[in-house]
Parts: sequence; structure tokens; C-alpha cells
Amino acid sequence: MSKIWDKVYSNDSAFFGKTPSDFAQKCYSDFKKYGVKRILELGCGQGRDTIFFASNGLDVHAIDSSKVAIENIYQKIGQRNISLDLRHFEVKQSLPFDSSYFDAIYSHMFYNMRFTDKELRFLFTESSRVLRNNGLLYFSVRSDKDPQYNKGKKIDDKIYEINGFQIRFFTKEQIKSFLANHFEIKTIEESYEDPVSLYFVFCYKI
Repeated sequence: MSKIWDKVYSNDSAFFGKTPSDFAQKCYSDFKKYGVKRILELGCGQGRDTIFFASNGLDVHAIDSSKVAIENIYQKIGQRNISLDLRHFEVKQSLPFDSSYFDAIYSHMFYNMRFTDKELRFLFTESSRVLRNNGLLYFSVRSDKDPQYNKGKKIDDKIYEINGFQIRFFTKEQIKSFLANHFEIKTIEESYEDPVSLYFVFCYKI
């Protein structure tokens, strides 16, 4: 997985764009509302949301499996007075943080990578562990309403190879199943970020 993204990021320094995502801006409004100070971003990519959060005073810790992605973020922040804890890390392992350490966890289209059901359940269990009580878990995923859903070569249940990428799509029922026992869902919103259809998921640790 990391080799693919290393290649993508090496060829394009702003593969997903230069400005923060709509999802990040929406989440930041909630973070201010709930007094969030320390966040963990899973799958930070080239940092468009990471830098946005850090520039607005949040204590940001971010991980990604691509070394090139991490290097790109360091290049972008340059001499700017931005404090970031960036780590190259394969998230199929236990998260390298203490229990109850974060106020919120954020990820934008991270869970669309090729994870098995078992790996996803482990990730959500680990997310619960490193979140404080009532901590926020906000994430977006490609939805079953996406124009590319059921297209391309089927690799596994809900996983399709499209243009060289292996992409996982989610139904609302699947999302609820993965979050059961650890998180209470506040809302699941349908959204569109050209050219993909997404679910915005807002929940908190129980």
C-alpha cells in the first residue's frame, strides 16, 4: 500500500489539492465547539488538512504509511511556526500512543484503503483506546452511492480495483457494525467531493 502512495506523492506534491477539505473545515467547527485541543489524524497524506488544523492552534499528531507523504509535509511547513508530531507508521499495528491521550481522531477517506474487516475492527478498537472518555471520532469514507461503486475489478467484499487503486466502499450498515461496542454515532451525512460520493461520520467514544 505504501509503495503505491509513495509513487503518487512523488509525482504530484498536491495530489488531493492544496486547500483544506470541506470535511476538515466542518470538523474544525465542531472541534472548537467541544473544546478539542489534541487530535490524531490517521492517514494524513500530504497534509492539506493536517496543516490547516495545526495552523488553527490544534495540537496535531498525524501518521501515514508513506514516507514521501511525511517528507512532503515537512517541506510545506518549512520555516513556518507550526508544531506537528508526524510519524511514518503502518496502522495495522497498535497505535503508538498512550490510552486516553486524544480529544479527537480525524481521518478523511483513510478507511477506503484495502483493509480487511478484522483490520478495521482492530483499528476502531485502537481508536477507542487512545481517545479520552466521550472523545470524538470523525471520519469520511467512500459510500455505496459513489458512481464507481461496483465498477472495476472486484478484489474482495466491497473492495474494487479502479485505475490502479484498491478502494473500499461502505454502506451505512457496515459503518454501524464496525463502530458497535465502542462508539455512539451522532450523525452520518451524505456528501459529494468531486468526483466521489462520501459518508461523513460523526461519533464519540462510549
